[in-house]
Amino acid sequence: MDIAGTLIQGALPTFAANNTGGAGNDTRKNLADGIFETILPLFGTQFNPLFKILMVVWNKAGISLGFDPTIILTIAGVVWAANKLLRQLYGTLYGLTQQYFTASINISNSDEMYNHMMKWLAGQPKLVNSRSLTAETFSRTMWEGEDGGDLVTGSIGADGTGIMLNFSNQEAKAPPRFIPAFGLHGFWFEGRYYRIHRKQESLYDDGNSSGMPQFKDKEKLAISCFGRSPEPIKKLLQLAKEQYYADHHAKTIVKRPSPQNLRRYGGRHSWQQVANRPVRPMNTVVLDEKQKVAVLSDMNEYLHPATPRWYAARGIPLRRGYLFHGPPGTGKTSLSFALAGVFGLDIHVISLLDPSLTEEDLSALFSSLPRRCVVLLEDIDTAGLSRPDDSKPEDGKQSGKKGAKDGSKDKDDWSVSDLARELRKQGDSTEKKGISLSGLLNAIDGVASHEGRVLIMTTNKPESLDDALIRPGRVDMQVAFNNATRQQALELFVRMYEAESKMSTTLSQEISLSTASTIPSTPTEKDSSDLSDGSITEVEVEDLDQNADDTAASKLVSAKDEAERPVTTKELASIAFKFSEIIPEGQIISPAEIQGFLLKRKKNPRRALLEVNGWVTALLEQKASKTKILQVQ
Repeated sequence: MDIAGTLIQGALPTFAANNTGGAGNDTRKNLADGIFETILPLFGTQFNPLFKILMVVWNKAGISLGFDPTIILTIAGVVWAANKLLRQLYGTLYGLTQQYFTASINISNSDEMYNHMMKWLAGQPKLVNSRSLTAETFSRTMWEGEDGGDLVTGSIGADGTGIMLNFSNQEAKAPPRFIPAFGLHGFWFEGRYYRIHRKQESLYDDGNSSGMPQFKDKEKLAISCFGRSPEPIKKLLQLAKEQYYADHHAKTIVKRPSPQNLRRYGGRHSWQQVANRPVRPMNTVVLDEKQKVAVLSDMNEYLHPATPRWYAARGIPLRRGYLFHGPPGTGKTSLSFALAGVFGLDIHVISLLDPSLTEEDLSALFSSLPRRCVVLLEDIDTAGLSRPDDSKPEDGKQSGKKGAKDGSKDKDDWSVSDLARELRKQGDSTEKKGISLSGLLNAIDGVASHEGRVLIMTTNKPESLDDALIRPGRVDMQVAFNNATRQQALELFVRMYEAESKMSTTLSQEISLSTASTIPSTPTEKDSSDLSDGSITEVEVEDLDQNADDTAASKLVSAKDEAERPVTTKELASIAFKFSEIIPEGQIISPAEIQGFLLKRKKNPRRALLEVNGWVTALLEQKASKTKILQVQ
């Protein structure tokens, strides 16, 4: 029932009576009686005594105030009715405007564009100062830098005393990131008004056959602007995307497979970003220069825009595979990251030892790869890849030998321990399925496999790999990594300390060219004697500056005393050359081991030269005894 209309209809006759004449008190009484007589039937006759009392109070209030209180009630009814009418009118006009005069674009949180836009919105001052926001804990990575101005730094003495760094307050001072909350928000950008509607809905997921049923929250971001063309919104999205990748142009994005409950959705849900590292320069990879140039040239040719047409015209699948093999710590993974950074590609790392990874998941992961990317399969020799029938002949031979040795023990004569052992073997064989060789081969170059990617496999034992895995077409180029030569040791040393001495990036190349002819390629008898007695080789170079306090450095006093004097460019070249001559040329020490030694002395090249003899001797003894404990570090 329309109460406002009833009130107005009951009040109009009373106003008419007031205009024709009569005493003021009688008029107010008639007005009150008319209104209450109109209202009373709405609430039932059982409330008549109560409303009669209220009517008397109403009349007394009108007499004391000097005006008719009924006017207030009438105005309130008119305002309420007008508000309802205006709301309905506004809703109708807004719906028509949204339908015919507004363009909008929706973005799902499952798409990368959602992250691009949310990061852009978080950087807009007008939206950050909005009255409805959502706060997020924003943690920077190690490569994004941080404000460490309030940290007190100092040196540590030989007795262990000194000023230590303390980061207990850093997390407390890190400001949160604010983004628009769920709901409607508006902002002006480049003279145009935009509205964003951030909404969330829960979807029921039955889990299919791979998980438990659950509710999944899904977010959507709707961006709209006035006009019939969505071009302004497209330009805004393009701007947000460009700014997002502008912050990542010098970074290499590392991705790994998403958790199993997300992988089954496929598409962009298959991969998740786990790291965002600075691009590694190619000159930091310790590898023969000819091999490095060959890999770069081959990969550059493969990624050329005209290559797909060339492959398609000849019916060749557009794939490229590389096998990096060599001892541990020789730079196989480092070259993979450097290649991804040089060509500006994301790197997707897959571990075949992941217990939750099935062959179906592996095929889906390869199918959801972007157009150009690097896929890294590390330590492929440890994945346990084998053909299904590889173990049967061996098992038969072993069982035959064992049966002949044990007198062909029949199953009927098995003891309880024999039965338990057999059941344990069967249980292990059924549980540890993993990825088979055929499953990996189908994912790499099957009929429905992905094209356009660069596959890099690393291994320490290339001889243990199946021939089908490394045949041409699956592995197009093999790159051998060896332990460090003297030339590589020199480059490592110069690269470690050149930033401290403010040298150009070409110093290591200059030293390499000037000393390549003087460093012997193979160890000689004199080299061996020099290593044994701790002396330097016969090559004459400029002696170190005698003003350095070598005695104090050899006794390992405080770090402040060891680094008291900066190293000049000329002196560093001399130290680097002498350091490289102490490294055995027989490719016994890996680049990673040399780098680890230098990192412990990263601010004092003189100390590194003075202590390298003892370190090399201890390392060679450790390798000869095949122990894992290193006495000198």
